[in-house]
Amino acid sequence: MKRRDVEIVQKDGRILVLLSREPMPLSLSQIAREGEYRMSSLCDRIGVSERHLRRVFEGGIGISPKEWLRQERMVAARVLLRNGTPIKEVAIDLGFSTAKMFSRDFQNFYGLRPTDFQRKESEMIMKAIA
Repeated sequence: MKRRDVEIVQKDGRILVLLSREPMPLSLSQIAREGEYRMSSLCDRIGVSERHLRRVFEGGIGISPKEWLRQERMVAARVLLRNGTPIKEVAIDLGFSTAKMFSRDFQNFYGLRPTDFQRKESEMIMKAIA
C-alpha cells in the first residue's frame, strides 16, 4: 500500500484526519462508524498501513488507534443503549460478532453490564420526570 501524507489532530474535542489529497479534514469518528470500528476499514479509507497509522496516531494524540476505536465504539454503545436500543441490535450495529462479546467488552470498559446500564438510565429518567 502506498504511504500517504497523513496527520491526526485533535481540534475542538474532535479527532480529525488531514490527508494531503483531501481539501478538508475528515472526521475520524465518522470514518470509524462507517467501517464498523474495524482497524482494517479505517486504514483502507485513509489509505495507509496499520503500522503507519499506529505511528501517526500515537504521535498525534498519544494513544493507539485500536484503543481509540474501542473508546469510540463504547461511547456509541452507551448512546444507543441510553436511547433504548436492544442489546443484540447494539452489538450488530457496532460490528460485534455476538451480543455476548459486546456485553463482555462493555462490562470490561464501564464496569457494569449493558442491561444494568439500561436499567440505571431508566431509573434516572423516571426520577427526573417524577
